[in-house]
This record gives sequence, C-alpha cells and structure tokens, in this order.
Amino acid sequence: MVGIVIISHCSNIGDDLIDFLNVFKTSDFEIVNGSDKNIQFGTTTEYVVEAIKKADKGEGVLVILDLGSSIDCAIHAKKLLEGKIKVEIADAPMIEGAISAVAVNDETIDLKTLKKIAEDSKEFRKVK
Repeated sequence: MVGIVIISHCSNIGDDLIDFLNVFKTSDFEIVNGSDKNIQFGTTTEYVVEAIKKADKGEGVLVILDLGSSIDCAIHAKKLLEGKIKVEIADAPMIEGAISAVAVNDETIDLKTLKKIAEDSKEFRKVK
C-alpha cells in the first residue's frame, strides 16, 4: 500500500492532523509526520527523507504538505531517493488532500491515482 507523509511547518499540527486522519483509515498503511520535531519551526531534507523511508512499504509514498520550505525539502528528498523509493508530492490543500488520500487508500490504489485523488480536493467547494 502507498505510504503517506504529512509535512507542516509545525510538528504539532502534523501530529494532530495524523491523529485526525487515523479516523478515516480503512486499511493498514503508514502515515508519518515529516515535520522535524527537533526544531521549533519547519523541517529539514534529512528528516523528510527518513519520514519517507519509514512510510514506504514498497508501493511508494505520497507527500502532502503545507507551503514554503516544506516544498523545497520534499522536492530535494524526492531527488535524493530517486531510483530507491517512488515519491510523489501532491499539489493539494494539506487537510483536504490528506483526508481524501487517507479515506481511499487501500491495496487497489497506486501512487499516481492516490496523488490525483488528493489533488482533486482543490476542486471541492465549501461554499456556493
């Protein structure tokens, strides 16, 4: 199954979101916090690489993140892991994208499909 890594500039937000996301899980896959707990704000490429390694169970990892330097760290981590672990970064709102991805993730979903589902959350209208 596809693993999921959540990266926020605040590791507490990552932890809380993952606790919330566990409610939507219907299958056994990893959701890992890629926010570095050792620094007050943000993350590091090295921390993201380790989170991706932890989340990967052979089918790849979808990274869902907030903004700014978390994007740079995720892109660099993906490059470092090229040829070793399949990694995709979803261009999606962090909360909505994560909920969508977690809710549908099971043994029938591949990494590219899961990324598309997370990214489709951009089209969800809250108010008409």
